[in-house]
Amino acid sequence: SSGINAEYGDILGLGYGVHLGRTIARGTTTNLTLGNLDCHGDYKSLEERGAHSGNGFSFLNAIGCLKKYAVLGLTPYENREAMMERLITTNCWYRFLDDITVIGATGRPTLYQTVVDMTRALETDGGEVPGLCVDIDVTEDLPTVSCPATLGLTRLQVHELTQEFTRYNKPFFLLIAEGMPDPHTPLNEGVNRTLGKYQSTLVSCFLTNCISVPHI
Repeated sequence: SSGINAEYGDILGLGYGVHLGRTIARGTTTNLTLGNLDCHGDYKSLEERGAHSGNGFSFLNAIGCLKKYAVLGLTPYENREAMMERLITTNCWYRFLDDITVIGATGRPTLYQTVVDMTRALETDGGEVPGLCVDIDVTEDLPTVSCPATLGLTRLQVHELTQEFTRYNKPFFLLIAEGMPDPHTPLNEGVNRTLGKYQSTLVSCFLTNCISVPHI
């Protein structure tokens, strides 16, 4: 990872994500305002199987590090009612893919309108540490570690969301979680090559939109 400074955000990578909450919180005593592109809310009870990739953000909330949390890309088939109730009772912002239109359907906001709403939901009075998390399982047709989604966003859509979120929120760090190479394919071939280039593109997009932007 690259250290936080006046021009560049921090880049974090997690192959499995079990210690996602602890990794984000390490070394910070400031409240976090986090946006998450993910098909899972990752806000399960801390009593469920201990620490794992499904409760990283509820862990942050439990230890008092999470001031605001917004998650975009949820699928209704992969998020339990109990977890959704937990998101609601702790005033978290969320959107299901079913709530968004990518073809201009009447009565539903576009993907762009939704990311604007997401960034506004994370607005604060200053002094917080904003961050962006991108879980690879929100993207269609790419290998993930634990819970590949039945529905997802395209790579271009995730790239554009990363770009717009970074431009608006100026996050201190980008965390990329879950993406794992296919162990049966050479790293520079097939889906592994695609996965590596995709993650590199997200990092480049993030850094490009962080350059020369002082954090407040």
